[in-house]
Amino acid sequence: MNAIQQPIPPLTLEQLIRFAGAVQDFNPIHYDEKFAINAGLPGVIAQGPLTFLTALDAVFTHAAEAQVAGFRVRLKSPVTPGAILAITCNESGKVSLTSDGVEALSGEVILAQAGDQ
Repeated sequence: MNAIQQPIPPLTLEQLIRFAGAVQDFNPIHYDEKFAINAGLPGVIAQGPLTFLTALDAVFTHAAEAQVAGFRVRLKSPVTPGAILAITCNESGKVSLTSDGVEALSGEVILAQAGDQ
């Protein structure tokens, strides 16, 4: 797999709201700024699965699909709408997503072995 070091477009509040509707996750921390702040968060935060899918999409954008056999990651900190996002992935598959310079997700891309298809 080729190394990746790439910015990703920031998530928007509209994307969070649409995703909430799609997955039926109506927790107000994903759309109500005042509620999220009162809950001790920095503001509205993206859903964990949306953060995961954002990172996975960036990996697929820069890798041959046949190379990716799995994606095993851990969420580390929240992603807020408008945050500057960047993905890095080295040749061995170690992946990291940062949000405003803070690691929000880390883990690995599991690469297919020769003959796996």
